[in-house]
Amino acid sequence: MPRTRPAPIPSRLVRAAGALVWRFRDQTRQASVGERIDPADIEVLLVHRPQYHDWSWPKGKAEANEPLVQAAVREVEEETGVAVRLGSPLTTQRYRLGSGQTKEVHYWVGTVLPACLEGEDGPGAIALRTRRPVTTASAREIDQTRWVGTRRADSLLTRRGDRRLLSELTTRAAQGRLVTSTLAVVRHAKAVSRAAWTGDEDTRPLTRLGSRQALDLVDLLSAFGIERAVCSPWLRCTRTLGPWQQLSGARVDVAPELTEDAMVADTAPAVALVHSLLLAGAEPIALCVHRPGIPSLMAPLLARTPSPLRLAYPDASPWLCTAEMLLVHVVHGNGRDEVEVGWVERHGTRTKDVLGQS
Repeated sequence: MPRTRPAPIPSRLVRAAGALVWRFRDQTRQASVGERIDPADIEVLLVHRPQYHDWSWPKGKAEANEPLVQAAVREVEEETGVAVRLGSPLTTQRYRLGSGQTKEVHYWVGTVLPACLEGEDGPGAIALRTRRPVTTASAREIDQTRWVGTRRADSLLTRRGDRRLLSELTTRAAQGRLVTSTLAVVRHAKAVSRAAWTGDEDTRPLTRLGSRQALDLVDLLSAFGIERAVCSPWLRCTRTLGPWQQLSGARVDVAPELTEDAMVADTAPAVALVHSLLLAGAEPIALCVHRPGIPSLMAPLLARTPSPLRLAYPDASPWLCTAEMLLVHVVHGNGRDEVEVGWVERHGTRTKDVLGQS
């Protein structure tokens, strides 16, 4: 039987998402952050749609209330069989459909998660353990997938907008901006209000809504291939990451300097932690924190962000909604201290908290 999926809410705007998935021609070669890459050395993954007789990037419509990043990794795997993690965002494409609606397609740079057997450890295993099963697209929808060089891709791609995206990808490769590191600052999920809680502040738990948000957060962290997390030891932070940690088996380090009390006393240790993670350029990492500390934790990120891009940061309380995350994609130069925030994103869970104060 064909799989049924939640229908998007009728709208003049059709939301869709996908990825430009790339790999080295020499599949034994490993990418390094900040590496300048000759576009001739890489391949990209294309799909052929028989209904439209075209070659394009893997993409598809978001389901009802589905976060776009979750839709992107789901659609890529459904159409190509390849599980990916997302890197930096690419230019959003907008065009008019025959129905009169506007289609808005969000794209990210995508890299292949290394294949591994279920239960096996290795690169990509953490993200794969947390991925939902997908249903392969029918041959009526996608009848061919093909890895091709960038020059061949330019001749195959049907839409001009898709060729512009390819040019954006190859330009980043040549400039050393294709392989980036990812740091996510996550505000903990909805907690019981301060007024209603009679216990110690460090034991204030999540509400039912917050527990649902913590489950939803798994999909967001998985989409970006988050491999490790650091969080405040207070209960509402550890429980926000609990479902993700249990499903993935990932490492979660507690950092006492991230508690509200510690940051009231002295923000310097927490700021130093963020700065060290920013410079490290290691695996994608998440930081789960409390609302009052978010402005201080953003300071080292803002210091490494070009002026025009600073407008993408939240500038007023509550800074982030509960269970929302602020992602920075970091470009690394030759020296350890040569880092710059290249892209800033915000992503929230399916389950929303309209007040966002706890």
